[in-house]
Amino acid sequence: MLGRSLLPYGVALAAVAVASALALPLYPQGDELPALFLLAAVAVSGFFGGYGPALLATATGFVILDFFFGAPPFVFQLDLGTLLDLGAFLLVALLVGSLNARLRVARGRALGAREDAETALRARDEALAIVSHDLRTPLTAIKTSVSTLRKPGAPLTDNTRLELLGTIEAEADRLVHFVSDALAISRLEAGIAPDRQWNALGEIVSAVLDRCGPVLGERPVTFDVPDTLPLVRFDAGLFDQALSNIIENVGVHTPPGTPVSIIGRIEGGGVRVEVSDAGPGIPLTERSRVFAKFERLADSGFGTGLGLAIARAAAEAQGGQLHIEDSPLGGARFILAVPNALGMEGIDAR
Repeated sequence: MLGRSLLPYGVALAAVAVASALALPLYPQGDELPALFLLAAVAVSGFFGGYGPALLATATGFVILDFFFGAPPFVFQLDLGTLLDLGAFLLVALLVGSLNARLRVARGRALGAREDAETALRARDEALAIVSHDLRTPLTAIKTSVSTLRKPGAPLTDNTRLELLGTIEAEADRLVHFVSDALAISRLEAGIAPDRQWNALGEIVSAVLDRCGPVLGERPVTFDVPDTLPLVRFDAGLFDQALSNIIENVGVHTPPGTPVSIIGRIEGGGVRVEVSDAGPGIPLTERSRVFAKFERLADSGFGTGLGLAIARAAAEAQGGQLHIEDSPLGGARFILAVPNALGMEGIDAR
């Protein structure tokens, strides 16, 4: 590393040495050539190394020019001519050094933009691969079921027909869910202004739980959101969206019949809702990744890989947070928090 940082200074000294070696045989017949050669060495040093090497070439070139090519030679003697040469050297060093600095900044920006573009392309290709897989699976099931139903001469029992129709309906619902999630995450990423209104936290959470009840199935749910909590200001639509996706995620990724706990409180002037499950949990190293789009911890084939990304985006859209901790039930605990729900800070945020 040190060698690479000193290399431009070595190039500067080498350029001055080469310029001096070229000028010596031509002096004194071409008395202007040494200054031009050494000036070129300064320019080359500044182009490759910037200000530091250019100033080093200026200093050494000026000393060599005055000592070897001045009149009388081998004597240091400052006169108007040598001072003008020094001024020219410094001017070239500053101009070329400035150009070099700008080129480096531009090169760095170009490399950064290229890396960002390559990262975006890789992310796009990965997303397209996942999306195509998520779309192909239900479409294949629908097409296969329809082809079986339409196949002439194939005797099908009523139960088989009902199963095929059920498959078509389930896979169509899966497609609708996927498209809805994709539209939701696009809307949230585009940026929306939160509509903060006074809400009863218990009513919002209870409504979400009633709607998501079929997803939880027979799981025993402990509901602890007191009716005595004060009214709080937050965007009920965004909060509903975040909490719904959390509960649906629990319903998809935890074993049937395992308990679920929902606790709601007002803490520090903000809203805090905890959803705990008794599932397999989420490793500490994976807790950030599960909030990324199209990410699944296991290729189970369930879900769109967008649910938790939507939940976090909906929370952050109104200044909130969503993170994961270990659950007292043995699985994962999702903590959804929206600050400034009691104070006046969020009143004009719409």
